[in-house]
Amino acid sequence: MKKTTTLLAIFLSLYTMYAQDPNILWQRTIGGSNWDEPTFTIATIDDGFLMGGNSKSNISGEKTEDSRGGKDFWVLKFNNAGNIEWQKTIGGNQEEFLADGKQTADGGYILAGYSNSDISGEKTENSQGGYDYWVVKIDANGTIEWQNTIGGNGEDKALTIEITADSGYLIGGTSTSGISGDRTIANIGTNASNIDTWVIKLNENGAIEWQRAYDIQMLSLKLTNDGGYVIGSPGSYPYDGLSYFIMKINSNGNTIWEKTYGGDGGDLFKNVIITSDGGYMALGSSMSDASGDKTEDGRGSWDYWVLKLNADGIVEWDKTLGGSADDFVYNIIQTQDNGYIVTGDSFSNISGDKSEDTEGQDDFWIIKLNAVGIIEGQNTIGGRYNDRYPSVLLTPNGTFTIAGASTSNISGDKTENSRGGNDYWIIHHEEILGITENAFNNTISLYPNPTKNTLHINTQNQSIDQINIYSILGNRVRQLEVDTGSPTVDISSLAAGIYYIQLYSGKNVALKKFVKE
Repeated sequence: MKKTTTLLAIFLSLYTMYAQDPNILWQRTIGGSNWDEPTFTIATIDDGFLMGGNSKSNISGEKTEDSRGGKDFWVLKFNNAGNIEWQKTIGGNQEEFLADGKQTADGGYILAGYSNSDISGEKTENSQGGYDYWVVKIDANGTIEWQNTIGGNGEDKALTIEITADSGYLIGGTSTSGISGDRTIANIGTNASNIDTWVIKLNENGAIEWQRAYDIQMLSLKLTNDGGYVIGSPGSYPYDGLSYFIMKINSNGNTIWEKTYGGDGGDLFKNVIITSDGGYMALGSSMSDASGDKTEDGRGSWDYWVLKLNADGIVEWDKTLGGSADDFVYNIIQTQDNGYIVTGDSFSNISGDKSEDTEGQDDFWIIKLNAVGIIEGQNTIGGRYNDRYPSVLLTPNGTFTIAGASTSNISGDKTENSRGGNDYWIIHHEEILGITENAFNNTISLYPNPTKNTLHINTQNQSIDQINIYSILGNRVRQLEVDTGSPTVDISSLAAGIYYIQLYSGKNVALKKFVKE
């Protein structure tokens, strides 16, 4: 019996080792015995990275300091091999939530979140009333240099921080406070909870220079090249449900434009980023079919919905990405080829745009889009339980690092057990989501090209499941279900021009261009 058990254990170990995604170069599970959840990951100037988030764990697992009481800021600095260089637990005797962080010019870091602790632990000021913005400046080794508790008599929650051109800081968050404490402007929230957006400018030493309020509930704020900023929030819409609301503010605090985007169902705004052409990418999750600003039907339930906007907020293109179950977007970055990597979590098996089944419950779903939003590659990464909130960093050598939260033990792609509840999960991944590195893409050839009526596809005897044809602007003009290798496609009805052809073979995706004469 003992021998049988040993052989079974060896078999399961080998199965786990070979079942994980071969494109994962290395991975780390980082956590303590309680609840640990990351909220941001940033690249550092030494080619490493910093992860920040929140922890309720005492000393256990990778955690080297006890909780101060409730959730605390938990910040870890890693080298480029994923090894911890230092970590800091920062908090008071109540609850802290770390929302965002950036590296500063001196090699240190600025952290922003919120706290309801009085003087205790690392906290040197009492709460102003409920939660307050809590801004903490640390040096390159994680030692606190200064901190500021900023709030009024209500609930004030900092959600994002940006470094300004004068080495100061711009903080955005939500507030229910009226004029009180540090808040010198009236609350203008017209919703039932009197929540508004409170934007504060600090100098490089953390002192308040000015503040503004907006009658929205922001989730995202980014600095723009003209010294102003863009804010994104949920908004109401003439169609049923929620929508995306984006407003552009100039350096004098004046609104340049504000726009609402949505379809006929629920559209949950998540984030907005600045693109290299001075425009924006807005993203969130949607249950809408084609309607309003949405040009494609939903795939099943909640889907990723991304919109490319120009500098004036006009929609250039939008994409719906999803399977038959819930898919919730988390973040997006622009790549050097002017494409995008979109990250989120998915409950969907193979269906719609999803080319792989989930490993358990929700998994990381990472998608590479080209410059007009067509899928070039994707990967589903997860274990048996919940794997959520992935962000992604591109590294100088062309690989990328995915970081999120996980409750999974060894299973699927996960090679280490949970430390207890949620952990930080870090994955270093080959760059196989783009065209150049995609081996399947490199086996496909098209002929003749240019062509007038018929396009032959040489797949070197690999089976093809689906073919999509897109215009050069990214609009899908043809979808074909196939079950063969090296198919032939009739394109005689297409107008003359340049097109993309996208081919799926199981989890593999290829994208090629052809010319219709």
